[in-house]
Amino acid sequence: MQRRPTGQVLLGVLVVAVGVALLLDRTGVVDLDPGALASTWWPLVVIALGVVSALVVPRAWFGPAVVTAVGAILLLERLDVVEPGVWSALWPLAVVAVGLGILLRAGSAGGDADHVTSFAFWWGAEPRTRSQRFTGASLTAIMGGISLDLREADVVGTARIDVFVFWGGVDIRVPRTWRVRTSGLPLLGGWEDKTVPPPEPDAPLLDVRIVSLMGGAEVRHGKVKAAAEPVV
Repeated sequence: MQRRPTGQVLLGVLVVAVGVALLLDRTGVVDLDPGALASTWWPLVVIALGVVSALVVPRAWFGPAVVTAVGAILLLERLDVVEPGVWSALWPLAVVAVGLGILLRAGSAGGDADHVTSFAFWWGAEPRTRSQRFTGASLTAIMGGISLDLREADVVGTARIDVFVFWGGVDIRVPRTWRVRTSGLPLLGGWEDKTVPPPEPDAPLLDVRIVSLMGGAEVRHGKVKAAAEPVV
């Protein structure tokens, strides 16, 4: 039996729990006020989305951490733990957090790195590696785009890429000799695997796990540029 993606399972459990609570209210088993509960506790949905995203793509943790933090602040406001105007005091901290994220998560645009880390916020990034022992990547695109070039790289066994995309796009180009497996959590977004499986059943495997929030990701092949001929 094929194993279901973690994000799909957790999201399904959340929906079932909400449905059961509504059913118990309708049948009189418990006395709930769905309107009041929704108006107070709706930020739990944002928190749950952030937590599920972190479980699906733990290596691309920055985006899920931001979503979880926003949900927590909104919940504290609804519970009157913090003042409604807390955002006016916290937005400078948010700017600092984004800046730190850029500094800590920005990856090199080339070289032979076995693991690639790239963060794009309001701009584009084009990381590339030629590593012959590529192990994986962490890609976070928030209102920006990332194009990862792996066409000259190679994998020993299995490599994994974690992708978090929010209002942006991620493009991953891989060799035709790799097998590709995609899974994750789409929310008003999605991804597309345009690769063609190689005939070798034991070909290197690239496991791509994606959280796509109103964004998109694509995995495809691409021609490797021919090396320039030496001048005689």
